[in-house]
Amino acid sequence: MNHPSNRRPWRGRIAVGVLALFAAVGTLPADAASLLPGPLVTVQWLHDHAAAVQIVDIRDNVNTLMDEPKYATVDGRKTLEQVGGYIPDALSVNFWALREKHDIAGKKIDFLFPTADEFQAVMQASQLEPGKPVVIVPTGDDATSLQEAAFLAYELEVFGQPADQVAILNGGTHAWIAAGYAVDSDGIAPMTSGHWTAKTADARMVVTTAQMQAALKRGVRVFDARPLAQFVGVEHSPVIPVPGRLEGARALPAEALYFQAEDGSWRYMRSDRYRAAFAALRLGSVAPAVIYCNTGQYAAGAWFVLDRILGLKGIREYPGSLNEWEQRGLPVVGL
Repeated sequence: MNHPSNRRPWRGRIAVGVLALFAAVGTLPADAASLLPGPLVTVQWLHDHAAAVQIVDIRDNVNTLMDEPKYATVDGRKTLEQVGGYIPDALSVNFWALREKHDIAGKKIDFLFPTADEFQAVMQASQLEPGKPVVIVPTGDDATSLQEAAFLAYELEVFGQPADQVAILNGGTHAWIAAGYAVDSDGIAPMTSGHWTAKTADARMVVTTAQMQAALKRGVRVFDARPLAQFVGVEHSPVIPVPGRLEGARALPAEALYFQAEDGSWRYMRSDRYRAAFAALRLGSVAPAVIYCNTGQYAAGAWFVLDRILGLKGIREYPGSLNEWEQRGLPVVGL
């Protein structure tokens, strides 16, 4: 997992104007909500439909929004090494703004799931509007960026955005640049707030600590979505005081969920490849299930695969994950 620097979370808007085509009327055509072809879109699709959706850039280093792309020469060919800039007319969400500091047992604990009001404030500051399809754009430079995009998709759906109005650009900005499309790196223009509003968190998607304890006692299927080294306790995130896992959990390793394409971008796989991977891991039935990780990021990536790409029912996430679990003094098992 990546960790924040001492930068203040940036919650502004990149450049000027998204969905200018519909600004005069304030709403999209009636069929626009179903415009998205599925949970993943390609760079070609987004290029052709950019005016009809809200493009939302998400990254954990917003300084790179105004950088130029970085290239390297590999075997005599110019190859994109690191994303710089952003897709024209994109909104921006700082990944670190998607989690909050809350009180647990008298201590202020960081990286916890936001309340509806907290999440709504971030979305409005990012200029998000209601009733319009959203395409979330990770950098695509690494698998972590895909998890960050999934984390935003998960929070949007938890707080009321219909699933069919949210998709992720597979390969992210990396794939966009590699395909030859232009990016912007201009300064940020101040804008007024958006009008997106959050609903009460969907209890069908979120598991609390108490519910997690009860699920483990009942033998509910629980998956740990972290890398295998963290699952077995060889390594652990600096956020987590004690290495280990929840007793009874099975591994759904992050290493099996993403791949690097020929253009260098990291991507989600096709549904048939996931089914083959899960068969190779001998996971058996993977739904219904509860997924957790360290702070919710790895788990969101797994949720996106199971719920959105594979369309499985009954997939819930414990967003507090080991961060909240251990801060409450609850036990883990490991080596």
